[in-house]
Parts: sequence; structure tokens; C-alpha cells
Amino acid sequence: MKALKITICLVFLFCMNIQAQTYQNTTATSAIDGINRLGDCGASVQPGVHMSTINIPITGIIGDPTKITFNLSLNATWLGDVAADIISPSGDAITLIRRIGTTANNSSCGDSSNFLPANVLSFNSANVNPIDAASLTDSQNIPAGNYIPTIGTAKYPTHNIISMSTFLTGKQINGDWTLVIYDYGAGDTSNISSWQIILNSGAFLKTTESGIFTSEIIVKENPVKDRLLLKLNDNDFTSLVLELYDTSGKLMRKESVPRQAKDFEMNASDWYPGMYLLIPIKDGDRKQAIKLLKK
Repeated sequence: MKALKITICLVFLFCMNIQAQTYQNTTATSAIDGINRLGDCGASVQPGVHMSTINIPITGIIGDPTKITFNLSLNATWLGDVAADIISPSGDAITLIRRIGTTANNSSCGDSSNFLPANVLSFNSANVNPIDAASLTDSQNIPAGNYIPTIGTAKYPTHNIISMSTFLTGKQINGDWTLVIYDYGAGDTSNISSWQIILNSGAFLKTTESGIFTSEIIVKENPVKDRLLLKLNDNDFTSLVLELYDTSGKLMRKESVPRQAKDFEMNASDWYPGMYLLIPIKDGDRKQAIKLLKK
């Protein structure tokens, strides 16, 4: 049910004066399609797979994930078969699209709406709306818009479901970013017309901020038990706010540190076990995220 053509031609717009930097890939690849093994869709299909890479030559650590945008221009006549992952230079992945409209039944074919190349799907961690295929009639086109990762409810495939904020924060931008497209249906073709990575002003930590968690703020005990204990080696600030996020990107807590404080304590007794991100905001500047593990 699907074939995917991926558009991949490298065009770099490198603006040195704090303007947005756009890296895009617009050369079409060969079509792919799922292969019927036990049925037409989902777990019954051997998926077709295609990859496309964009190299980002600049160096920087992502401090504000809302300044990073992925734009996808897709062509698909049955979007319920399509899954799309982004893999970072470090090898971590995030799923932006996973078989929209599928149900818990693994053989479900999902929504029959279309992706139209002219209707660019823009993914950013500050966005709030998923792709709403359910509101359209069969075979209508998904409109261009600003979206969050959109996941069908089928158990297969699992892929890499994580919030964009968690995925991007603290990552090095330099290197190869790869778009991987999967086609989980037999018979309908799909393709990618183009894709972009846009880096806006303010995306990266300043040079003086790169060592924040080792030189300015020290976690006294990690993994964390009932209390998060912090030591502040640099208390020369007008304001210091600590934002705590879970792995889904949900803001769990936001606390202000008193001026001139040398130590700070945050209650962690109600945290569920797992990974968290602590982001210091010093005098309005977002610092490098601190990864925490709660026992």
C-alpha cells in the first residue's frame, strides 16, 4: 500500500548574523512500498524503508528546543500506512508520524486521507495540535500546519515515541540528521517531496553556558531519592528558575532559587521513578539541561 519517494537535494542557507539557518534535502529518491506477507497493513506487511540525510556543519548544543523545526513535504495516498522517524547525529530517534488513525488492532490500515506535497507539515516542540485526519472525509488532503508528533493507537510498530523537547534539549547539532520513512501498507504509494531542518536564533547555548551542570550547578545525589539537592558554585544572578520536565515533555515543576543561595533543595518524594530533565533559566537565558534519574 505505499511507496515512498524521498526528496533529497542539499541546499544550505547559512546566515551568520543570527538569522534562521535552513538545511534542506530536495532530491527525490526511488519509490518504496510495503510487501504483503499475511495481509495488506500493519503487522501483516514487510515495511518498505527509505532514508534521507542532512548534514549540519555547525557546532552547538541545543538549549531551546522551540527554536528547532522539522518541515516535511509528503506525498501519500493513504497516510495511515506511513511512519516517519528523525535520527540525530548521536543515534537517538524520535517518531514524528506513526500510522495515523490506526486502532489497537495491529492489522488496521489507519486513515485514508492524503499527504499533499504542497501542504508542509511543520513539527516544533512549541506546537500544540496533532495532525487531525479524523476530521476529514476519506481521501481528503491534510492541510499544511504546525503539528506535534502524531501517533496512531496500534501497538505495532512501536518506534520512538518521545516528546520533541526531551529529544532535542542538550543535543549537539553537528553531524548527520537522518529522516527514515516506513511504509506499512501494500498497494498505495507514498513519497517525500522534501524536508528541512530550520535553526532559529536562540537555539543554542552560549559558549559561556556550555558547562553549566558541571561548573555552576552540581547535583549532589543522582539518582535522586526523596530530595533533589543542588550546590550552586555561581550564585551571581538576578534570577534563577528551575524547570523540571518528565520524558513526555510535560512541565512537572517550576521553582525560583533565592538570590545568593549556595544550596537548593527540591522535594522529589512525589516523582515517579524514571528519567527527568532539569533546565536552569539564569537571568532569562536557558541553560544546558541536567538529566536526572529518580529511583
